[in-house]
Amino acid sequence: MSAALYRVLPLVLIASAALARGDDRLRELQERAVATRDQRLPRPYHFGSQAPNDVFTNHGSHTNRLIPVYTFGSKADLGAVTGENSRYRTEEGVRSLFGVLPPNTVNPDAVYADQSDLYRVQKNAAARGAKYIFTVWFDGLDWDTTRAAAIVKAGRVGYSEGKGTGLVFQDYDAAGTARFGFVVTAPTHDKTVVDVDRQTVALAPGTLGGGYDPMIAGPTPWTPGPLFAQARGYLKGQSASETDRDGVAKVGRVLHAYTDSAPSAGEFSTGVKSYNTSINVAEDGRFAPTLFNELQAKGWAVGIASSVVFDDASPAATYAHNVSRGDCQDLGREMLGLPSIVQETGKGPRLPGLDVVIGCGEGHAINHRDVSHHGLNAAKGGYLSDDDLAAIDARRGGPYVVVRSTPGVEGPSALRSAADRAAGEGKRLFGLFGSSTQGHLPFRTADGDFRPVAGASGKAESYSAEDLRMNPTLSGMTEAALAVLAARKTPFALFVEAGDVDWALHDNNLDNAVGAVFSGEEAVRTIIAWVEAHSNWDESVLIVTADHGHYLVLDDPEALVAGPPKP
Repeated sequence: MSAALYRVLPLVLIASAALARGDDRLRELQERAVATRDQRLPRPYHFGSQAPNDVFTNHGSHTNRLIPVYTFGSKADLGAVTGENSRYRTEEGVRSLFGVLPPNTVNPDAVYADQSDLYRVQKNAAARGAKYIFTVWFDGLDWDTTRAAAIVKAGRVGYSEGKGTGLVFQDYDAAGTARFGFVVTAPTHDKTVVDVDRQTVALAPGTLGGGYDPMIAGPTPWTPGPLFAQARGYLKGQSASETDRDGVAKVGRVLHAYTDSAPSAGEFSTGVKSYNTSINVAEDGRFAPTLFNELQAKGWAVGIASSVVFDDASPAATYAHNVSRGDCQDLGREMLGLPSIVQETGKGPRLPGLDVVIGCGEGHAINHRDVSHHGLNAAKGGYLSDDDLAAIDARRGGPYVVVRSTPGVEGPSALRSAADRAAGEGKRLFGLFGSSTQGHLPFRTADGDFRPVAGASGKAESYSAEDLRMNPTLSGMTEAALAVLAARKTPFALFVEAGDVDWALHDNNLDNAVGAVFSGEEAVRTIIAWVEAHSNWDESVLIVTADHGHYLVLDDPEALVAGPPKP
């Protein structure tokens, strides 16, 4: 049995003991929330712009909230883009971000950075001598969800402001180099008209622009602005209801668009702000090189690992380019060094491909005849076409050792064996996991029992023993990626995505979301252990952050602490 599987089994055993004790607190709270979703009553938590003592949810998408960022390593200078160095303090700085001056966005007292500034932090770290750059990207994780996870983990309400404590990325010191800040994640615009075959883009009529209003959303993630109580719907951006819009108008302010994952991850990767659905394409049609593109050209090895679809917006944005995140097969081609629509349209060169790609999507077929999303070059298969999968496979002369979730095969050991082979033979690694029913790794849930309850959709996922056996953990994916990248004996960069935090929060499912945070936290521990064993915090940099927030509101944080449920 593999070492990775041994690490999973204790979680399952602990979960079984917890179930025997009947203290799966968050499961009970989530079940009660969904059962009473339309009733107006006091709640431990809710999702949306409604005040306390109301329905469970009125929003299932992203928000304009500030997003926390944690940096580790002496070469990561977060202070260069926060505090007095915030570009949000001046009109010139805000214009340099958005290309225009969004209303109510300049804040002379701003301490927050923009997400695009984190590209500069990474690039400067490499210029200052960092040899290893790691990112753990918790898709959808804002300060409020982080706090919920910390409360459940610690068994107490440990803080109400600031960096917080309870999770490893809150508590780890990294030889005195750990720093904390927060960033704006707004896009330039919401809606566009794109042509994936010509790779062109134009703003759509009535598109909503981005920006950030601290008078409503607040100067910090834990401090609402003075107008927030009257304009809670501001955080819902383009999804605001008529009531939400009226509240914003009554205080004399305007809505700003919230980001989707694509331009947000793209900002982090290129330093260029763009429109929703863009994968590293600016509003003017320019294809922006990513940090991974630049580092690879200098001899670095680069890789990604994700708990969701491998060519979904965030992992794709580390490397690939497209006017639309929906053109998944072309994104996959570029990530794997295959010819893509980018070359067909003359928008950019053919790239070598990532050295490591591990994620999900196994067993999922796309409608390749839907040319509006996938283009005329879409082919039979899934997120990667059948022909492309065959072309990259080392068994057919391709550059990648390919490993896939397979019934009857233990996923953790299969992945580790494939990583060992890729490392030993100097090949690349492509891992494709998941199942026909889930496009992500199984939700472990808050207590690790892999028994999700329903979210706002009213549906709960369920997993067979085979589902659990044939899929690795995100931590196991991270270990495999490290083994291959480190074997190159060159500097390298690794992007790890806990993408299922976002999938859980879209369903207003806090039990799944907290479990997904814990899965990502284990990946952080894996990276820390590698640095401590093979490097140090003078030559390694780790950034832990997210692409956007959701609209979780903790009305009674104490209720999340394990114990008998409150009546």
